Amino acid sequence: MTKPDDLAALIARIAQRHAVPPPILLAIVTPVVKTTGVSDLSGLRRLLTRRAPDIARLRRRLAAPVADPALADWRSRAAAAFEAGHFAEVDKALAQAEMQILGDISNLSELPVQRRIAVGETRGDRGAVSQLDLAPQSCREAAKRYAEASAIVGLADLQRSHELALLQSDALLRLGEEFGDRSGFDDAIAHLRILIAGLDNFEDTLRWAATQERLGLALTMRAGRDADADHLREAAACYRLALEDLRKEHAPPLWGRLQRHLGAMALRLGAPTSDEDLLEEAIDALRAALTVTDRTADAAAWARVQFDLGRALSVLGERTLGMATLEAAFNAFNAASQHWTRETDPKLWADLQDRMGTVLGAMGQRYRESVVVEEAIVAFGRALEVRHPQTALLEWADSSANQAFAMMQLAERQKNPALAEEALVQITAAIEALKAGGKTAEMEQLQTRLATAQAR
Repeated sequence: MTKPDDLAALIARIAQRHAVPPPILLAIVTPVVKTTGVSDLSGLRRLLTRRAPDIARLRRRLAAPVADPALADWRSRAAAAFEAGHFAEVDKALAQAEMQILGDISNLSELPVQRRIAVGETRGDRGAVSQLDLAPQSCREAAKRYAEASAIVGLADLQRSHELALLQSDALLRLGEEFGDRSGFDDAIAHLRILIAGLDNFEDTLRWAATQERLGLALTMRAGRDADADHLREAAACYRLALEDLRKEHAPPLWGRLQRHLGAMALRLGAPTSDEDLLEEAIDALRAALTVTDRTADAAAWARVQFDLGRALSVLGERTLGMATLEAAFNAFNAASQHWTRETDPKLWADLQDRMGTVLGAMGQRYRESVVVEEAIVAFGRALEVRHPQTALLEWADSSANQAFAMMQLAERQKNPALAEEALVQITAAIEALKAGGKTAEMEQLQTRLATAQAR
Protein backbone atom coordinates (compact mmCIF):
# COMPACT_ATOMS: atom_id res chain seq x y z
CA MET A 1 0.00 0.00 0.00
CA THR A 2 1.30 3.45 -0.92
CA LYS A 3 2.16 5.73 1.98
CA PRO A 4 0.26 9.06 2.21
CA ASP A 5 3.53 11.00 2.01
CA ASP A 6 4.47 9.21 -1.23
CA LEU A 7 1.07 10.02 -2.73
CA ALA A 8 1.31 13.66 -1.67
CA ALA A 9 4.78 13.92 -3.19
CA LEU A 10 3.52 12.41 -6.46
CA ILE A 11 0.64 14.90 -6.67
CA ALA A 12 3.00 17.79 -5.92
CA ARG A 13 5.44 16.72 -8.66
CA ILE A 14 2.74 16.33 -11.31
CA ALA A 15 1.08 19.60 -10.29
CA GLN A 16 4.36 21.49 -10.61
CA ARG A 17 5.49 19.82 -13.84
CA HIS A 18 2.19 20.30 -15.68
CA ALA A 19 0.93 23.51 -13.99
CA VAL A 20 -2.16 21.77 -12.61
CA PRO A 21 -3.77 22.82 -9.30
CA PRO A 22 -3.10 20.11 -6.68
CA PRO A 23 -6.75 20.08 -5.46
CA ILE A 24 -7.87 18.84 -8.90
CA LEU A 25 -5.38 15.96 -8.83
CA LEU A 26 -6.35 15.16 -5.25
CA ALA A 27 -10.03 15.08 -6.25
CA ILE A 28 -9.22 12.56 -8.99
CA VAL A 29 -7.25 10.32 -6.64
CA THR A 30 -9.37 10.47 -3.48
CA PRO A 31 -12.21 8.11 -4.58
CA VAL A 32 -9.67 5.44 -5.57
CA VAL A 33 -7.79 5.76 -2.29
CA LYS A 34 -11.00 5.47 -0.28
CA THR A 35 -12.34 2.42 -2.11
CA THR A 36 -9.35 0.30 -3.10
CA GLY A 37 -6.22 2.11 -1.98
CA VAL A 38 -3.19 2.66 -4.20
CA SER A 39 -0.56 -0.04 -4.58
CA ASP A 40 0.87 0.93 -7.99
CA LEU A 41 2.28 4.43 -7.69
CA SER A 42 3.85 4.36 -11.16
CA GLY A 43 0.53 3.37 -12.72
CA LEU A 44 -1.20 6.19 -10.89
CA ARG A 45 1.47 8.60 -12.11
CA ARG A 46 0.74 7.59 -15.72
CA LEU A 47 -3.01 8.07 -15.26
CA LEU A 48 -2.64 11.48 -13.65
CA THR A 49 -0.07 12.62 -16.20
CA ARG A 50 -2.42 11.57 -18.98
CA ARG A 51 -5.17 13.72 -17.47
CA ALA A 52 -3.00 16.81 -17.11
CA PRO A 53 -3.69 18.05 -20.70
CA ASP A 54 -7.42 17.33 -20.21
CA ILE A 55 -7.38 19.45 -17.07
CA ALA A 56 -5.54 22.29 -18.82
CA ARG A 57 -8.04 22.33 -21.70
CA LEU A 58 -11.05 22.37 -19.40
CA ARG A 59 -9.55 25.13 -17.27
CA ARG A 60 -9.08 27.27 -20.39
CA ARG A 61 -12.62 26.62 -21.56
CA LEU A 62 -14.19 27.46 -18.21
CA ALA A 63 -12.13 30.66 -17.97
CA ALA A 64 -13.06 31.86 -21.47
CA PRO A 65 -15.06 35.13 -21.49
CA VAL A 66 -18.83 34.92 -22.05
CA ALA A 67 -20.98 37.88 -23.09
CA ASP A 68 -24.19 36.85 -21.26
CA PRO A 69 -23.77 38.02 -17.61
CA ALA A 70 -25.98 35.29 -16.14
CA LEU A 71 -24.24 32.56 -18.15
CA ALA A 72 -20.86 34.03 -17.28
CA ASP A 73 -21.76 33.82 -13.58
CA TRP A 74 -22.58 30.10 -13.76
CA ARG A 75 -19.44 29.32 -15.72
CA SER A 76 -17.40 31.37 -13.26
CA ARG A 77 -18.85 29.26 -10.45
CA ALA A 78 -17.96 26.12 -12.38
CA ALA A 79 -14.40 27.38 -12.87
CA ALA A 80 -13.99 28.17 -9.18
CA ALA A 81 -15.37 24.78 -8.16
CA PHE A 82 -13.03 23.09 -10.62
CA GLU A 83 -9.98 24.86 -9.21
CA ALA A 84 -11.01 23.61 -5.75
CA GLY A 85 -11.49 20.04 -7.02
CA HIS A 86 -15.24 19.95 -6.38
CA PHE A 87 -16.33 18.04 -9.48
CA ALA A 88 -19.96 17.58 -8.44
CA GLU A 89 -20.33 21.35 -8.03
CA VAL A 90 -18.73 21.88 -11.44
CA ASP A 91 -21.30 19.63 -13.08
CA LYS A 92 -24.13 21.30 -11.17
CA ALA A 93 -23.01 24.78 -12.24
CA LEU A 94 -22.68 23.70 -15.88
CA ALA A 95 -26.14 22.12 -15.76
CA GLN A 96 -27.48 25.46 -14.54
CA ALA A 97 -25.61 27.16 -17.37
CA GLU A 98 -27.40 24.89 -19.85
CA MET A 99 -30.74 25.86 -18.34
CA GLN A 100 -29.76 29.53 -18.56
CA ILE A 101 -29.04 29.17 -22.28
CA LEU A 102 -32.23 27.23 -22.98
CA GLY A 103 -34.49 29.59 -21.09
CA ASP A 104 -38.13 28.68 -21.77
CA ILE A 105 -37.36 26.85 -25.02
CA SER A 106 -37.81 23.07 -24.85
CA ASN A 107 -37.32 22.34 -28.56
CA LEU A 108 -33.69 22.61 -29.58
CA SER A 109 -34.61 23.32 -33.20
CA GLU A 110 -36.13 26.61 -32.04
CA LEU A 111 -32.86 27.80 -30.53
CA PRO A 112 -30.74 30.33 -32.43
CA VAL A 113 -27.62 28.71 -33.87
CA GLN A 114 -25.15 30.24 -31.40
CA ARG A 115 -27.23 29.33 -28.37
CA ARG A 116 -27.62 25.78 -29.63
CA ILE A 117 -23.86 25.48 -30.05
CA ALA A 118 -23.40 26.92 -26.55
CA VAL A 119 -25.65 24.22 -25.08
CA GLY A 120 -23.72 21.52 -26.90
CA GLU A 121 -20.36 22.92 -25.80
CA THR A 122 -21.53 23.04 -22.19
CA ARG A 123 -22.72 19.45 -22.37
CA GLY A 124 -19.30 18.55 -23.80
CA ASP A 125 -17.61 20.29 -20.85
CA ARG A 126 -19.67 18.14 -18.52
CA GLY A 127 -18.37 15.12 -20.41
CA ALA A 128 -14.81 16.36 -19.91
CA VAL A 129 -15.42 16.57 -16.16
CA SER A 130 -16.73 12.99 -16.09
CA GLN A 131 -13.73 11.71 -18.02
CA LEU A 132 -11.31 12.89 -15.33
CA ASP A 133 -12.48 10.30 -12.82
CA LEU A 134 -10.50 7.08 -12.44
CA ALA A 135 -13.55 4.84 -12.78
CA PRO A 136 -14.93 2.84 -15.73
CA GLN A 137 -18.48 4.14 -15.25
CA SER A 138 -17.12 7.69 -15.61
CA CYS A 139 -15.81 6.84 -19.09
CA ARG A 140 -19.27 5.60 -20.04
CA GLU A 141 -20.81 8.77 -18.63
CA ALA A 142 -18.32 10.92 -20.54
CA ALA A 143 -19.05 9.06 -23.80
CA LYS A 144 -22.79 9.54 -23.25
CA ARG A 145 -22.41 13.27 -22.68
CA TYR A 146 -20.15 13.73 -25.70
CA ALA A 147 -22.73 11.89 -27.80
CA GLU A 148 -25.45 14.22 -26.50
CA ALA A 149 -23.23 17.25 -27.15
CA SER A 150 -22.58 16.15 -30.73
CA ALA A 151 -26.29 15.63 -31.36
CA ILE A 152 -27.20 18.99 -29.82
CA VAL A 153 -24.72 20.92 -31.97
CA GLY A 154 -25.69 18.90 -35.04
CA LEU A 155 -26.14 20.87 -38.24
CA ALA A 156 -25.48 24.17 -36.45
CA ASP A 157 -21.73 23.42 -36.72
CA LEU A 158 -20.88 20.17 -38.50
CA GLN A 159 -17.17 20.42 -37.77
CA ARG A 160 -17.67 20.89 -34.03
CA SER A 161 -20.34 18.21 -33.92
CA HIS A 162 -17.89 15.79 -35.51
CA GLU A 163 -15.13 16.74 -33.06
CA LEU A 164 -17.45 15.99 -30.15
CA ALA A 165 -18.34 12.65 -31.72
CA LEU A 166 -14.63 11.81 -31.88
CA LEU A 167 -14.32 12.71 -28.20
CA GLN A 168 -17.06 10.15 -27.59
CA SER A 169 -14.87 7.48 -29.18
CA ASP A 170 -11.88 8.65 -27.12
CA ALA A 171 -13.84 8.17 -23.89
CA LEU A 172 -14.80 4.64 -24.95
CA LEU A 173 -11.20 3.83 -25.88
CA ARG A 174 -10.05 5.02 -22.47
CA LEU A 175 -12.52 2.59 -20.93
CA GLY A 176 -10.83 -0.25 -22.77
CA GLU A 177 -7.26 0.95 -22.37
CA GLU A 178 -7.28 1.94 -18.70
CA PHE A 179 -9.81 -0.47 -17.26
CA GLY A 180 -9.42 -3.51 -19.51
CA ASP A 181 -13.05 -3.40 -20.67
CA ARG A 182 -13.00 -4.79 -24.22
CA SER A 183 -16.50 -3.52 -24.83
CA GLY A 184 -15.00 -0.03 -24.77
CA PHE A 185 -12.82 -0.88 -27.77
CA ASP A 186 -15.66 -2.64 -29.57
CA ASP A 187 -18.12 0.22 -28.97
CA ALA A 188 -15.58 2.82 -30.09
CA ILE A 189 -14.80 0.88 -33.28
CA ALA A 190 -18.49 0.46 -34.08
CA HIS A 191 -19.11 4.16 -33.43
CA LEU A 192 -16.23 5.23 -35.67
CA ARG A 193 -17.42 2.96 -38.49
CA ILE A 194 -20.81 4.68 -38.34
CA LEU A 195 -19.15 8.10 -38.49
CA ILE A 196 -17.08 7.08 -41.53
CA ALA A 197 -20.15 5.71 -43.29
CA GLY A 198 -21.76 9.13 -42.94
CA LEU A 199 -18.86 11.03 -44.50
CA ASP A 200 -17.81 11.53 -48.11
CA ASN A 201 -14.09 11.09 -48.64
CA PHE A 202 -14.11 13.75 -51.38
CA GLU A 203 -16.40 16.39 -49.86
CA ASP A 204 -15.37 15.80 -46.24
CA THR A 205 -11.77 14.75 -46.81
CA LEU A 206 -10.31 16.16 -43.59
CA ARG A 207 -13.04 14.83 -41.29
CA TRP A 208 -13.03 11.50 -43.12
CA ALA A 209 -9.24 11.15 -42.84
CA ALA A 210 -9.25 12.17 -39.17
CA THR A 211 -11.88 9.53 -38.44
CA GLN A 212 -9.91 6.90 -40.34
CA GLU A 213 -6.95 7.79 -38.14
CA ARG A 214 -9.05 7.33 -34.99
CA LEU A 215 -10.37 4.00 -36.28
CA GLY A 216 -6.84 2.81 -37.02
CA LEU A 217 -5.74 3.71 -33.49
CA ALA A 218 -8.79 1.99 -32.01
CA LEU A 219 -8.09 -1.19 -33.96
CA THR A 220 -4.46 -1.08 -32.84
CA MET A 221 -5.51 -0.81 -29.19
CA ARG A 222 -7.96 -3.67 -29.65
CA ALA A 223 -5.22 -5.80 -31.21
CA GLY A 224 -2.99 -5.07 -28.23
CA ARG A 225 -5.44 -6.89 -25.99
CA ASP A 226 -5.86 -9.98 -28.15
CA ALA A 227 -2.63 -10.06 -30.22
CA ASP A 228 -4.88 -10.15 -33.28
CA ALA A 229 -2.90 -9.46 -36.46
CA ASP A 230 -6.12 -9.01 -38.45
CA HIS A 231 -6.90 -5.86 -36.48
CA LEU A 232 -3.38 -4.60 -37.14
CA ARG A 233 -3.73 -5.19 -40.87
CA GLU A 234 -7.08 -3.40 -40.85
CA ALA A 235 -5.50 -0.48 -38.98
CA ALA A 236 -2.79 -0.23 -41.66
CA ALA A 237 -5.54 -0.28 -44.30
CA CYS A 238 -7.25 2.67 -42.56
CA TYR A 239 -4.07 4.76 -42.77
CA ARG A 240 -3.45 3.81 -46.40
CA LEU A 241 -7.03 4.63 -47.33
CA ALA A 242 -6.90 8.03 -45.66
CA LEU A 243 -3.64 8.91 -47.41
CA GLU A 244 -5.10 8.09 -50.83
CA ASP A 245 -7.30 11.19 -50.70
CA LEU A 246 -5.59 13.44 -48.16
CA ARG A 247 -2.79 15.56 -49.55
CA LYS A 248 0.12 16.95 -47.58
CA GLU A 249 -0.93 20.53 -48.28
CA HIS A 250 -4.49 19.91 -47.05
CA ALA A 251 -3.45 19.35 -43.44
CA PRO A 252 0.28 18.77 -42.85
CA PRO A 253 -0.05 17.70 -39.18
CA LEU A 254 -2.79 15.13 -39.93
CA TRP A 255 -0.96 13.91 -43.05
CA GLY A 256 2.24 13.54 -41.04
CA ARG A 257 0.50 11.60 -38.26
CA LEU A 258 -1.06 9.22 -40.76
CA GLN A 259 2.34 8.62 -42.36
CA ARG A 260 3.81 8.01 -38.91
CA HIS A 261 1.03 5.59 -37.97
CA LEU A 262 1.34 3.75 -41.29
CA GLY A 263 5.11 3.49 -40.94
CA ALA A 264 4.89 2.13 -37.40
CA MET A 265 2.18 -0.37 -38.37
CA ALA A 266 3.98 -1.59 -41.51
CA LEU A 267 7.09 -2.06 -39.38
CA ARG A 268 5.15 -3.94 -36.72
CA LEU A 269 3.70 -6.27 -39.33
CA GLY A 270 6.82 -6.63 -41.46
CA ALA A 271 9.62 -6.94 -38.89
CA PRO A 272 8.79 -10.42 -37.50
CA THR A 273 8.96 -11.99 -40.97
CA SER A 274 11.40 -9.52 -42.57
CA ASP A 275 8.75 -8.80 -45.22
CA GLU A 276 10.64 -6.52 -47.61
CA ASP A 277 7.52 -4.92 -49.12
CA LEU A 278 6.16 -3.93 -45.71
CA LEU A 279 9.55 -2.76 -44.50
CA GLU A 280 10.01 -0.59 -47.57
CA GLU A 281 6.51 0.80 -47.09
CA ALA A 282 7.40 1.60 -43.49
CA ILE A 283 10.61 3.36 -44.55
CA ASP A 284 8.82 5.45 -47.20
CA ALA A 285 6.05 6.45 -44.77
CA LEU A 286 8.41 7.35 -41.93
CA ARG A 287 10.63 9.40 -44.22
CA ALA A 288 7.52 11.22 -45.41
CA ALA A 289 6.51 11.87 -41.80
CA LEU A 290 9.90 13.45 -41.09
CA THR A 291 9.24 16.08 -43.77
CA VAL A 292 6.46 17.58 -41.63
CA THR A 293 7.75 16.75 -38.15
CA ASP A 294 9.35 19.83 -36.59
CA ARG A 295 12.13 18.78 -34.25
CA THR A 296 11.99 22.11 -32.44
CA ALA A 297 8.23 22.06 -31.90
CA ASP A 298 7.92 18.35 -31.00
CA ALA A 299 11.28 16.76 -30.31
CA ALA A 300 9.74 13.59 -28.86
CA ALA A 301 7.67 12.91 -31.99
CA TRP A 302 10.70 13.60 -34.20
CA ALA A 303 12.84 11.19 -32.17
CA ARG A 304 10.13 8.50 -32.26
CA VAL A 305 9.97 8.71 -36.06
CA GLN A 306 13.77 8.48 -36.26
CA PHE A 307 13.71 5.48 -33.93
CA ASP A 308 11.06 3.64 -35.96
CA LEU A 309 12.86 4.54 -39.19
CA GLY A 310 16.07 3.11 -37.77
CA ARG A 311 14.30 -0.10 -36.79
CA ALA A 312 12.79 -0.56 -40.26
CA LEU A 313 16.07 0.19 -42.00
CA SER A 314 18.04 -2.11 -39.71
CA VAL A 315 15.72 -5.09 -40.24
CA LEU A 316 15.82 -4.59 -44.00
CA GLY A 317 19.57 -3.94 -43.99
CA GLU A 318 20.36 -7.02 -41.93
CA ARG A 319 18.29 -9.10 -44.33
CA THR A 320 19.87 -7.74 -47.51
CA LEU A 321 23.24 -6.60 -46.10
CA GLY A 322 22.80 -3.38 -48.05
CA MET A 323 25.46 -1.02 -46.74
CA ALA A 324 23.56 2.15 -47.60
CA THR A 325 20.51 0.85 -45.75
CA LEU A 326 22.54 -0.12 -42.68
CA GLU A 327 24.32 3.23 -42.63
CA ALA A 328 20.96 5.01 -42.84
CA ALA A 329 19.69 2.88 -39.96
CA PHE A 330 22.70 3.82 -37.81
CA ASN A 331 22.20 7.51 -38.62
CA ALA A 332 18.52 7.33 -37.65
CA PHE A 333 19.27 5.64 -34.33
CA ASN A 334 22.06 8.11 -33.66
CA ALA A 335 19.68 11.01 -34.35
CA ALA A 336 17.14 9.60 -31.89
CA SER A 337 19.87 9.21 -29.26
CA GLN A 338 20.42 12.96 -29.38
CA HIS A 339 16.95 13.38 -27.87
CA TRP A 340 16.76 10.31 -25.63
CA THR A 341 20.03 10.69 -23.76
CA ARG A 342 21.35 8.60 -20.92
CA GLU A 343 20.35 11.38 -18.54
CA THR A 344 16.79 11.90 -19.82
CA ASP A 345 15.79 8.31 -20.61
CA PRO A 346 18.50 5.76 -19.70
CA LYS A 347 16.47 2.68 -20.68
CA LEU A 348 15.65 3.94 -24.16
CA TRP A 349 19.16 5.28 -24.60
CA ALA A 350 20.55 1.82 -23.76
CA ASP A 351 18.17 0.26 -26.29
CA LEU A 352 19.43 2.67 -28.94
CA GLN A 353 23.05 1.83 -28.12
CA ASP A 354 22.28 -1.89 -28.43
CA ARG A 355 20.54 -1.37 -31.76
CA MET A 356 23.39 0.74 -33.09
CA GLY A 357 25.78 -2.01 -32.04
CA THR A 358 23.71 -4.57 -33.94
CA VAL A 359 23.77 -2.41 -37.08
CA LEU A 360 27.52 -1.89 -36.78
CA GLY A 361 27.98 -5.63 -36.38
CA ALA A 362 26.04 -6.27 -39.57
CA MET A 363 28.11 -3.63 -41.37
CA GLY A 364 31.24 -5.31 -40.07
CA GLN A 365 30.41 -8.41 -42.07
CA ARG A 366 30.99 -6.39 -45.24
CA TYR A 367 33.87 -4.14 -44.20
CA ARG A 368 37.37 -5.57 -44.26
CA GLU A 369 38.58 -3.17 -41.60
CA SER A 370 38.00 -4.19 -37.97
CA VAL A 371 37.14 -0.69 -36.78
CA VAL A 372 33.38 -1.10 -37.39
CA VAL A 373 33.22 -4.29 -35.32
CA GLU A 374 35.22 -2.58 -32.60
CA GLU A 375 32.70 0.27 -32.61
CA ALA A 376 29.92 -2.29 -32.27
CA ILE A 377 31.60 -3.77 -29.18
CA VAL A 378 31.87 -0.28 -27.69
CA ALA A 379 28.19 0.44 -28.41
CA PHE A 380 27.09 -2.75 -26.65
CA GLY A 381 29.34 -1.77 -23.77
CA ARG A 382 27.52 1.55 -23.45
CA ALA A 383 24.21 -0.31 -23.27
CA LEU A 384 25.65 -2.51 -20.51
CA GLU A 385 26.47 0.58 -18.48
CA VAL A 386 22.70 0.90 -17.95
CA ARG A 387 21.51 -2.70 -18.25
CA HIS A 388 22.25 -4.91 -15.25
CA PRO A 389 21.23 -8.53 -14.56
CA GLN A 390 19.68 -7.60 -11.21
CA THR A 391 17.27 -5.02 -12.69
CA ALA A 392 16.87 -5.94 -16.38
CA LEU A 393 17.90 -9.56 -16.87
CA LEU A 394 16.65 -10.07 -20.42
CA GLU A 395 18.00 -6.77 -21.70
CA TRP A 396 21.35 -7.34 -19.97
CA ALA A 397 21.65 -10.86 -21.39
CA ASP A 398 20.79 -9.58 -24.86
CA SER A 399 23.40 -6.80 -24.85
CA SER A 400 26.00 -9.00 -23.15
CA ALA A 401 25.53 -11.76 -25.73
CA ASN A 402 25.47 -9.28 -28.61
CA GLN A 403 28.74 -7.81 -27.44
CA ALA A 404 30.26 -11.28 -27.06
CA PHE A 405 29.24 -12.31 -30.57
CA ALA A 406 30.83 -9.13 -31.92
CA MET A 407 33.96 -10.05 -29.95
CA MET A 408 33.91 -13.50 -31.58
CA GLN A 409 33.60 -11.84 -34.97
CA LEU A 410 36.60 -9.64 -34.19
CA ALA A 411 38.58 -12.58 -32.76
CA GLU A 412 37.98 -14.59 -35.91
CA ARG A 413 39.16 -11.70 -38.07
CA GLN A 414 42.26 -11.03 -35.95
CA LYS A 415 43.04 -14.72 -35.26
CA ASN A 416 42.83 -13.94 -31.54
CA PRO A 417 41.94 -17.10 -29.52
CA ALA A 418 42.14 -15.26 -26.19
CA LEU A 419 39.43 -12.82 -27.27
CA ALA A 420 37.32 -15.72 -28.58
CA GLU A 421 37.66 -17.45 -25.21
CA GLU A 422 36.65 -14.27 -23.39
CA ALA A 423 33.59 -13.99 -25.63
CA LEU A 424 32.63 -17.60 -24.97
CA VAL A 425 32.85 -17.07 -21.21
CA GLN A 426 30.62 -13.98 -21.53
CA ILE A 427 27.98 -15.84 -23.55
CA THR A 428 28.06 -18.77 -21.15
CA ALA A 429 27.51 -16.36 -18.24
CA ALA A 430 24.47 -14.92 -20.02
CA ILE A 431 23.07 -18.41 -20.65
CA GLU A 432 23.54 -19.38 -17.00
CA ALA A 433 21.90 -16.16 -15.80
CA LEU A 434 18.88 -16.76 -18.03
CA LYS A 435 18.64 -20.33 -16.77
CA ALA A 436 18.78 -19.20 -13.14
CA GLY A 437 16.15 -16.57 -13.87
CA GLY A 438 13.76 -19.11 -15.36
CA LYS A 439 13.97 -17.61 -18.86
CA THR A 440 14.06 -20.97 -20.64
CA ALA A 441 12.95 -19.84 -24.10
CA GLU A 442 15.49 -16.99 -24.20
CA MET A 443 18.21 -19.33 -22.91
CA GLU A 444 17.53 -21.84 -25.69
CA GLN A 445 17.58 -19.12 -28.34
CA LEU A 446 20.95 -17.94 -27.10
CA GLN A 447 22.30 -21.51 -27.07
CA THR A 448 21.22 -21.88 -30.70
CA ARG A 449 23.00 -18.63 -31.64
CA LEU A 450 26.13 -19.86 -29.87
CA ALA A 451 26.07 -23.22 -31.67
CA THR A 452 25.75 -21.45 -35.02
CA ALA A 453 28.63 -19.13 -34.24
CA GLN A 454 30.86 -21.97 -33.04
CA ALA A 455 30.09 -23.99 -36.15
CA ARG A 456 31.11 -21.06 -38.32
